[in-house]
Amino acid sequence: MKAVIDTNVVFAGLANRKGAAFKIFQRFFQGQFSWINSVETLDEYEGVLSLSKKISTISLYIFLHLLRNRSVLVQIKNSLHVCKDPDDDKFLETAIIGDADFLVTKNLKHFPRKSFENVRILNVAAFLTEIEKLYP
Repeated sequence: MKAVIDTNVVFAGLANRKGAAFKIFQRFFQGQFSWINSVETLDEYEGVLSLSKKISTISLYIFLHLLRNRSVLVQIKNSLHVCKDPDDDKFLETAIIGDADFLVTKNLKHFPRKSFENVRILNVAAFLTEIEKLYP
């Protein structure tokens, strides 16, 4: 199973270690899915999350270091323009290029529909349900 995770989910996971988004991190580091990234998605994580007062700088950089070492990195062309929020196009393109099964976001309304080119676009709870089907 392969997934791309939107910045808003990463923020929620780093800001609240008791929430559902943090469970995605736990499942990833247990090897239950492959996290697909591009330079553009990693750059957004760093740029957006470094501005937050809810996430310590050290926690962010440790997380990003681990993520860079364990995620699958793909190269995108920044040629997809279908999302309501243009900043989300890079996540959908990363998912398509990386042959991801899922894109996980807290902003479903920003994406064109529930599925796009074989990538299912899910919220956090629905993605955790998919993981639990494979790893009860």
